[in-house]
Formats: sequence, C-alpha cells, structure tokens
Amino acid sequence: MKKAQLFVILALLALLLVINLLTQGPSKSFFGGLPWWGWAGIGLFLLIVSVSFALRDAKRARLLLEDPLPPKPEVDDGRIKLTKEQLEKYDPEGPGYPHPVVITERCIGCHACVDACPHDVLAIVNNYATPIAPDQCMEDTACQVECPVNPKACIVVNTSKKIPPRKVPNRDAAYMTNVPGCFIIGDVSGTPLIKNATNEGADCIRHIVSELRNGTPPEPKAELEVAIIGIGPAGLSAAITAQQQGLSYVGIEQDRVLATIDAYPANKYVFFKPESMEPRGGVRPEGAGAQREAILEDWKRAMMETGVRVNETESCKSIKRAEDGDYFVVQTEKGLEKEKVTYRARRVVLALGNRGTPMKLRVAGEEMKVTRDGRTEDKVRYKLTDPEEYRRKKIIVVGAGNSAIEAAVDLVARRQGDKITFRPPEEINDVTLVIRSDMKNDLKFGNKLQVFDCIDEGRIKVYFGTGIKEIRDDEVVLMNARTEEVKATVPNDYIFAMIGGDRPTKFLEAIGIKIG
Repeated sequence: MKKAQLFVILALLALLLVINLLTQGPSKSFFGGLPWWGWAGIGLFLLIVSVSFALRDAKRARLLLEDPLPPKPEVDDGRIKLTKEQLEKYDPEGPGYPHPVVITERCIGCHACVDACPHDVLAIVNNYATPIAPDQCMEDTACQVECPVNPKACIVVNTSKKIPPRKVPNRDAAYMTNVPGCFIIGDVSGTPLIKNATNEGADCIRHIVSELRNGTPPEPKAELEVAIIGIGPAGLSAAITAQQQGLSYVGIEQDRVLATIDAYPANKYVFFKPESMEPRGGVRPEGAGAQREAILEDWKRAMMETGVRVNETESCKSIKRAEDGDYFVVQTEKGLEKEKVTYRARRVVLALGNRGTPMKLRVAGEEMKVTRDGRTEDKVRYKLTDPEEYRRKKIIVVGAGNSAIEAAVDLVARRQGDKITFRPPEEINDVTLVIRSDMKNDLKFGNKLQVFDCIDEGRIKVYFGTGIKEIRDDEVVLMNARTEEVKATVPNDYIFAMIGGDRPTKFLEAIGIKIG
C-alpha cells in the first residue's frame, strides 16, 4: 500500500471518530448517527479496500522485477570500429592517438577526405587517399564525414568525438528524392566524381522514360516531360540522353554549359573516377582521364551532334509541385534583364553542383566593365581559370579560403607540389590579398606556408580585417571591416572575389527535399 492511500484511510477513520465523539450522549442510542454495527461495516469496508490496494501494488512490483527492463537504445555517435584484422591490414603500425585509416578497397579517389582535412594529413597516392602525416592529425574528423562511399573508406580511429552524419540529400536507388517526381544527380548528391555523375544522368533519364511511357497517365497541364536544372557533366549527360530518348525537355544553366569543367585551371588533367566503373552516360569519360581542354571539346561536340539545346545564363528560382496535377512549376530568370520564365514539367532533374551561385561582394561598382589590353570585360571575377592570362596586372584577391589563397599564390608564383617558384619580373602580378577577418580554420597547411612565403618575400600584400567599400575603373577603396572607415585606396585592374558560393541547401529544402 502506498503512503498516500494509508494516509487517506487513517484520515477518514479519524474524521468518523471525531464525529462519533461529538454526537454521543446518554440519551442517544446511536453514536454519530450510526449504530455500532454501522461503524463495524465501515471499518470492514475500509479494511477490504486497503488490502486490495496493497495486493495490486504487490503484484505490480513482482511483475516489474520479473520482466526485464526495455533495452536502452544505443546512441549513434558516428564512430566506426575497425576489426582487429582490418587494423592489422590497413593500419599495422598505427599510433594510439586519433588518426585516419583508409580502406583502399572502398576508396574511389574522389579527394573529398583530402580536401576536408585542414592539416594535410591525407593525400592522393596512386589514385587512393593515403594518410601521409598521421602525426599531424588534430582529430578534426571532417575526412570521415565527407567520405561519400558507403560503407566509409576513410575512418578516424581512437577518437572520442561524436562524428556527425554527412549532410546530403536523401534519394532512392532511382535517384528520386523524398519529393515524388524530383530527382537529384551529380555533385549535389554528395559523390563528386565525373564518371559517376555522367552515369547517373543517363540512368536517371532512362528511369523517367520507363515510368512515363509505361502506364503513367498523361498530364495535359504539363508542356514538358522533364526539366533539367544545371548542365555540368551530370546535367549534360541527362540532356543528351533525353534527346536520344525523344523526351520533351528543357536544359537550364545559370552560367555556361560545363562551367564546372571550364573553371578548372588550364591544362589540368582530370581523372575519371572510379576506374572500375564502365561509362554508360550521354557523354562517356573513357580511359583514366583527360585534359580539361580535351574534355570541353569532346563533350560540347557530342552536345552539338546530338542536337541538344540548353538555356544558358538562366537561373532557376523556384520549383513547386503542382496541386492540380502530376507536374512541377519551374520558375526562372533569364539573361541580364532577369526575364521571368515559367515551365510546367512532369519531372525535374536537379544537377546543380555543390557550390551554387558565387557569393557577391555587394558593393558599388561590382558589375563594372573595364577595358584592358584592348578587351572589354568584367572587372570582378569569381574564379581564376588560367593564371597565365594575367601578367603585370594589379590584382586584388578577396577571401581567406583555400581557393582564394591558391589563386593569390598562382598569380605571383608557379607551384610544384609543396614548392613555389616566383614568376620573373616581366610576368609577376602585383597582388593584394584582402581578408575580412583572419585566415580560415580549414586552410590547408601547405597553402598557409606558401602564402606566408609570398608575403614575407613581398610578393603579396595582405590587409587583415579589411573589406571593399567601392570599386572604380582603375582603383579600389578599402575599408575597415568593422567600422567601415576608409583604410586605403589601391590601384587595381581586376578583382577576384573568392568568398565561397551559396550552397543549394536552402534551395533544396524549399522544394521539400530532406537533407541528411
């Protein structure tokens, strides 16, 4: 019996006893309005009730002791335990402190773990990620997070940290997201491989063809069967396959076709990974790899020969599933005039890439055109394609990430691995590095060494805690990033604003796609 129950019973008995004492008298034959047997009945009733409550509580206690407690759910902290055999094979002499271990059979050589590590612990050796400096590991764990394969190829051992899941869109085996009829392919899906992206583009379109041509009722309100957003390797492969399969489609690209490949440095050799995968896309990355220029030429030729048409410089602003039918409403802005266009498509294929739209400086003069060496062109650029195009120019690089630091170094020197050789006087540019606060935490150690070598040698000038206030034809006004007071006015020919891109996460979530 619980204490509360016993207290109630005793309190009730005490109350009845008080009533009895107050009402008894020699002239009355009843005590408290009841005869003696009435009081005996009440007492017996209370006794039975108390015993029943006691028996019920005893039964509950016995069942609780007999039945095992439900198992406590294990918290998934993201840490992966390697077996003794795996450690002996892949990390036979590994230290006892945290460091990455790479399962080579799973590694696809995508560079994701190498790029994620801010301490240059990993490098690509013979097309596979390899821990080359485990003693420099600071337990960052970003390498394991960014590894795109499942199960993971890069695993941080001896760590006590919780490793968060990789933030990538959810999709099924047919590349369809949780939004019915909306598909995701290529880099934005989380696997940054050209060959894989081209295969996904073709496979996705074939799945859509099979669905729309085999039993799915027609949709009279839709003018197109598929809208392909983003024409990089995945999107171009999808567009070519759609053309070959006779689908009605539109290809939408906010920049130029294959802008992701075009953004690579001149003469860059691009590996086609994974090597074991057979190419089956609308464009076919044959062999181990090819130079940037050869890829652009071959794939654009395939596009022209197939008759694919793409709407370049057209930016997708929203995608909404229609409420009155099986189709999507795709809204875009076209050209510099930002002409609004609406498409109605049965299915949508997102091949956006992972960086999204470059972030702008949002200052006066950013859209300015300038004339240099007889050519009229944009003064502000958002990527450095070929450093050799710039000689003896006054250049400002804005940003503190790896891409900005590498661009600044490339404009004053040539890199051979970890070493740099400064350009001769007739080629070297006058480079100013503008950083809003300080160097980023994820800046690679090698990049940090190289840029400080350039600064120490006087080849790069750097302004910390500084932003751009105004852009003019032949000069730029710098300001204190906190107070916005004018700090300096420096001569300038070009600006490279390399402050990152707006990742498409918010865009995907606005459609209803779940991330992670």
